[in-house]
Amino acid sequence: MWKLVIVFLKVGFLSFGGGWAIVGVLKEELVSKGFLTLEEFSHAVSIAQMTPGPVAINLATYTGYKFFGLIGAILNTLAFLIAPILVLSIATILGRYVKITRRKLMKALEGVTTALMTVTLFSLTTTIRNPLMILFSIVAFLCSFTRVHPLIIIFGCGVVGALLRF
Repeated sequence: MWKLVIVFLKVGFLSFGGGWAIVGVLKEELVSKGFLTLEEFSHAVSIAQMTPGPVAINLATYTGYKFFGLIGAILNTLAFLIAPILVLSIATILGRYVKITRRKLMKALEGVTTALMTVTLFSLTTTIRNPLMILFSIVAFLCSFTRVHPLIIIFGCGVVGALLRF
């Protein structure tokens, strides 16, 4: 149980740019260390995406619950949240003494976010093997730039995924 908690503690310190930016890192950690197979990880991400809340935290909770029940879910979630709480607490304290403009801070975080998104995209391409799934992924991505409500896209992808599975 503690190995899994350490994984989420470590990943929590690497999380910049939102939950999706860290999914690639989580895949590397969980699949390469044998906690989940590639298929189990893909299912876990789908479940984490469809449940309310940030996908990375949902993934931590789901993985902890899958292996160790409620205690595992709570410990993984807390381990994942410790780093952001510490960083924000330190930043708040430092913010009283050091003045950084919001614009400079956002510029600094853009580079980190871009790098993490690139890692995520490359790692997710290995999980999709069915050409139809790739096609529907592209369609869903393109729909995100239209006026189609995101819930319709998410549920539509869920229905298509379920139909392709049978």
